[in-house]
Amino acid sequence: MQDWIKVTLILCLFGTLREIRPSEPFVTEFLLGEWRNITEDQLNREVYPVGTYSYLCLLVVVFLVTDFLRFKPIIILSGLSGISVYAILLWTSSLEWIQVSQFLFGLYMATEVAYLTYIYAKVDSAKYPLVSSYTRIAALTGRFISGVSSQLLTHYGVMDYRELNYITFTAQILATFWAFWLPPVQYGIYFHRKVSIANPLQQNSKALDDKQSPPAPKQSFRANVVEASMLIGRHARAAYTRPKVLAWSALYAAALALFVQAQTYMQLLWKQIQDESNAPVAYNGAVEAAQTLLGAGGAMVAAMWCRAVLPAPAATVQALAMFAGTAVPNVFVSYAGYIVMGMLFHYTITVASAKIAGQLSDESCFGLIFGINTLLGTGLQSILTLVLIQTLVLDISTQYYVISGLFLFLAAIWIIGWSINLCRQRKSIHISNQY
Repeated sequence: MQDWIKVTLILCLFGTLREIRPSEPFVTEFLLGEWRNITEDQLNREVYPVGTYSYLCLLVVVFLVTDFLRFKPIIILSGLSGISVYAILLWTSSLEWIQVSQFLFGLYMATEVAYLTYIYAKVDSAKYPLVSSYTRIAALTGRFISGVSSQLLTHYGVMDYRELNYITFTAQILATFWAFWLPPVQYGIYFHRKVSIANPLQQNSKALDDKQSPPAPKQSFRANVVEASMLIGRHARAAYTRPKVLAWSALYAAALALFVQAQTYMQLLWKQIQDESNAPVAYNGAVEAAQTLLGAGGAMVAAMWCRAVLPAPAATVQALAMFAGTAVPNVFVSYAGYIVMGMLFHYTITVASAKIAGQLSDESCFGLIFGINTLLGTGLQSILTLVLIQTLVLDISTQYYVISGLFLFLAAIWIIGWSINLCRQRKSIHISNQY
């Protein structure tokens, strides 16, 4: 078996185990259930925002140290933080401990960047598109298993909402154990870089480089940081001075912010609709499974027909789906709106990623631009949380009306930008034809 296939399989199994979290589709039902004494308002304003803010702050730190620590320690930290989150949820009950669990959940989500970028430091750049797809498919597989299993286990009364956390807890332990089998990364992308080899035949695979490259000369910590910072800055400037990279990165960040904001508080909206309509059964798990499966389909469609770019219509449909899912007092309509919104998110994010990748010339830029765009999206989502929930103090329905309006605003901005660009192209062609 080739080395890159072996490494990819090990990493993908970790990703699948990490995402097996059947407790997630019913986390709101669990936190508001008989096991604790907190209100929906406390969950909305005092618990979930902690996870959002900690994710943003810790993502900055994790993004900076992942490459310096050469990925594997951060992946192990991801598993350990997951174990801590679900241990707290299982064996504590106070509001303060729930807030601690949300802080650790922010760390857990921030460390995902190490899982997504580790492979770029271990395989040849020619394999980037392939291994990127594999790692994302592995994560989606874990989420699909979570959705199906949680729905079946709760529907047939095999487990209650609290007991689902035992499966999640066990999966995090297995993922952490498996992470120790990941091959260490000898050279980072920006820190601990390897020395160039004169013979070009030895530059065709990272595995060969790792074995035959001479070790880099020892540098002081300060010199290492300065050199890496200059390289990061040079790559970032080279990427973001390209108008297309800037435009698609803005779309990536905005789409990510709106999706995560909608996803984080969606269970509170469903619970409100269920309480008002006396719906006896929650199908959150089935909905998450369907959203994951159709989201993967949307990503595949985007990958196959990337030239048929439709971000503005997609954002418009997302706006209508969110509006209908909030305005219609039927939880199944809300379920359908969420599925449509998630499917189109995966489509949009895949198109944006492909368009950005097509504009990048340096292979090390892939992980850097992905990390910066994720950081920007998380920052925008934190601003939404601060404004909608903790400043304006909007009720849950009004929050989703605002989100649907923001999707429409995103579509309008994209159409305006596309129109301006089209006019410039036509003007340029007209001028060139005159000469």
